[in-house]
Amino acid sequence: MDSVQDGPSAQALEQALALAPEHSQQLAQCLEQEFQALKQRDLDAFEAIQPAKNEVLESLSTLAQWCSHLEPAPAIWQGLRPALLQCRENHLRNIQLLQRQLEAVRGTLQALQGEAGQSVDLYDRSGQVSRRYAAWSRHLA
Repeated sequence: MDSVQDGPSAQALEQALALAPEHSQQLAQCLEQEFQALKQRDLDAFEAIQPAKNEVLESLSTLAQWCSHLEPAPAIWQGLRPALLQCRENHLRNIQLLQRQLEAVRGTLQALQGEAGQSVDLYDRSGQVSRRYAAWSRHLA
């Protein structure tokens, strides 16, 4: 097999493909641990997960670049696509949760500083008025 320009040797590609299913599972586990840490607002646990997650992401990213130059993509890589797409969804979910938590902290800081800011969490995910906002507005009345 010829290697692509600046691509891996056949042996490096073969080794990376052999590790890819394990790396995909590790990434899924890291993302689930990250989600649990975010739900519990355990920033120490969240930070502790990042080095392992980034290492696995780097490995899979490199393999993705290599496979993008191959026609057809290796069967192992094609078989991992559903799991990797789920990992992407889980990553986006984690980003969303982290952003909501940051917005809540910003809102709290603004309230503590006496700034008139927008209320945080007016609506829940289903578009209904959130319980927090409803309780807060009853408190003001």
